[in-house]
Amino acid sequence: MRTDPRPINSPQWRAIRPFIAHRASFRCETCFEFLGLTGQCDHIIPRSEIDMLGIGVFDPTNLQYLCISCHSAKSNRERAAGREKKPPKSHTRTTVPGRDAFLAATGILTVAPKRNEKC
Repeated sequence: MRTDPRPINSPQWRAIRPFIAHRASFRCETCFEFLGLTGQCDHIIPRSEIDMLGIGVFDPTNLQYLCISCHSAKSNRERAAGREKKPPKSHTRTTVPGRDAFLAATGILTVAPKRNEKC
C-alpha cells in the first residue's frame, strides 16, 4: 500500500526540514557526512506504519537527516523486508556426455569417471 506523497511537499514539511537538518548539525545521522541543506529527511518509523502507532507525519522525534546513499540503502532494506523471499533454486549438474572424463583429465575431478556401456 503506497502512502500519500502530498505531505512531503506541504508548507509544514518545508518548515520542519531545516529544523531536522540543524538538529543533526547538517550531517548524515548514519555516516556523519556533512550535507548542508542537501540531505534528506527520513521517517525512522515508515509512514506506512505511523498511523497505526498514532505518530504524526511531521513529528520531529520520528525524523532523521540522511545523505542520499544512506537514505536509499534504508529505503531498499525496508522494501526488501516487505517482499517474500524466493526459495533457492537447486543447482543440478549437467548431463553432457564426457563431462566427467574431461574433469578427470584436467585434474578437477578426483574420482574416476563412470563408464557408460551405451555408446
